[in-house]
Amino acid sequence: MTVLTLPIAIDFLDYLGTAAFAVTGALRAMSKRLDLMGAVVLAVVTALGGGMMRDALIGHHPPAAFVDQNYLLIAITIGILTFFWGRRIREQESWLITLDAVGLGVFTLVGANIAHDAGLSAFGVLFIAMLTATGGGVLRAMMVAEIPFILNKEIYASASLIGALCYLILMYVEASSFWVFLIVMVMTTGVRLIAWRCHMQLPRA
Repeated sequence: MTVLTLPIAIDFLDYLGTAAFAVTGALRAMSKRLDLMGAVVLAVVTALGGGMMRDALIGHHPPAAFVDQNYLLIAITIGILTFFWGRRIREQESWLITLDAVGLGVFTLVGANIAHDAGLSAFGVLFIAMLTATGGGVLRAMMVAEIPFILNKEIYASASLIGALCYLILMYVEASSFWVFLIVMVMTTGVRLIAWRCHMQLPRA
């Protein structure tokens, strides 16, 4: 099995994605008029929930978010800052959507890489990659009694699946770490942003 070594830059982008997801979690808490604790909890769940579910499913203990405390600190700090100073931020602001799309790409790449290293099948890699990237948002929606938006609008989970599929193809042809990193990130983030800009949606019932 080919072992992929991700660039050091992925750590910075991983933190950036964590922060972006935490902002969206805190903003959702504010839209539901929750208190400070509610904002922090939703920030943490949105930012770290997908990774925690991934680690639980593939038997990684303790979860990565508890091994590297920076993730938890970032989510909590961003949750608090957003609660006090984020009242003018809208969830559909272009810069926030862009950061969120980068986070989607990073978490898709990281999830696929961890699943691949764990020896999962191709379908396992696809599922774990998507779970890592979107699981936090699903948990957030469940906590505030909403239907997760990945199930009823916007191309989001689909973008993650496309990125994970690119990962599998690139690993099959034994592409270098640089090209795996670049192509998976560009495809996942690009599909998400293009779909958002063009108001693209999957067929609905």
